[in-house]
Amino acid sequence: MNEKFAVQILPYEKPIVDMVLIQLVYMEENLASTNKNEMLYIAHRMEVERIRYLLVSYHQSAVGGELQFATDFYKSVESHFHQVAVRHMPRSCQNDENIRKVVPNLDSHVFVRAINVAAGSVHMFKYRDVEPLVLEEIVELI
Repeated sequence: MNEKFAVQILPYEKPIVDMVLIQLVYMEENLASTNKNEMLYIAHRMEVERIRYLLVSYHQSAVGGELQFATDFYKSVESHFHQVAVRHMPRSCQNDENIRKVVPNLDSHVFVRAINVAAGSVHMFKYRDVEPLVLEEIVELI
C-alpha cells in the first residue's frame, strides 16, 4: 500500500516477493493433490488467488505503473518545456540536464497510520518527515 501513496518510488522488496512466490508454488502443489469438492480446497484456492492478486497489484504499483507513468510524464514535460521555454534560450543552454531534472516533492503532506507505536492512530505529516519511518515499515501510508 505504501507504494501506491508514496511521493517517490520506494525500494523494491525482492526477497519478500521471492519468498511469497515460493510459498505460492508450494500451496498450488498441495492443492493439486486435494479433493476439489472439499470446502478446505475452496478456501485454499481463494487464498491462492488473493495472494496472486496482491502480487500483481504490488508489481503494477511498484514497477509497471511507475515506469509507464514516468515515461509518459517525461515526454509530456519535455515537450511542454521545450515549447514554452527552451526554444527561447540561447543554444548553449538548451541541452543542460540540470534544468530538466525532476525531483519528488518530499514536502507534500501524506496520511500515515502507526503500526508499532500507538497502533492504528492516524496522522498527517510532510512526507520528508516520515520517509525513514515508511522505509522501515514503522508506519504505513494511507
